[in-house]
Amino acid sequence: MRNRPLLRRLAVVLTAAAFFVSGCHYLLPFHPEMAGSVIMPCQQVSRADRAGYTVAMVERAMRMYDAHGREATLAYYNSPESVDGEWYVFIFDENEKLIALAVNPDMLGEDLRGDVGVDFTGYRHGEAIAGATGEGMWVDYFFLNPVAGTQEWKHSWVVRYDGLIFGSGWYQNLGTISQRNTTSRSSD
Repeated sequence: MRNRPLLRRLAVVLTAAAFFVSGCHYLLPFHPEMAGSVIMPCQQVSRADRAGYTVAMVERAMRMYDAHGREATLAYYNSPESVDGEWYVFIFDENEKLIALAVNPDMLGEDLRGDVGVDFTGYRHGEAIAGATGEGMWVDYFFLNPVAGTQEWKHSWVVRYDGLIFGSGWYQNLGTISQRNTTSRSSD
């Protein structure tokens, strides 16, 4: 019974801390000096946390869009300075046309539901990406890794925000298809 006041104070402090942490990302707008570092709400995210780093890239792009507008955001995410190794942001407009992709500017203007949205296996990942919501979702498909120069399994986090689709992803090298088929048959 003597510990009840202490527990109440601890509960108040923890509640206040949780409130601050959940809302503090609104206090962290994009600044040009943030280029090259990705900040998730109230914490730095390591590249070792590939999924977390990917989500942070998308959140940072949306914060930049809010703080600096569409044109500045597109200019930045179509520039080589926005690319961080295998990580880069892609953006589709309200008509599902690609408007930002620094690693392959020749693809700008492509339709999400067209060739850019179909991987070499025939999977129509563009349709899945077009289903992005404000809460965000993961879409997995094969895509050219600009660092490795090979088709690899890509895990993309996509969010529909203000009519646009913001996304980024990380790559996973699965080896060749024949190696995967051999491995899967031997484990059956």
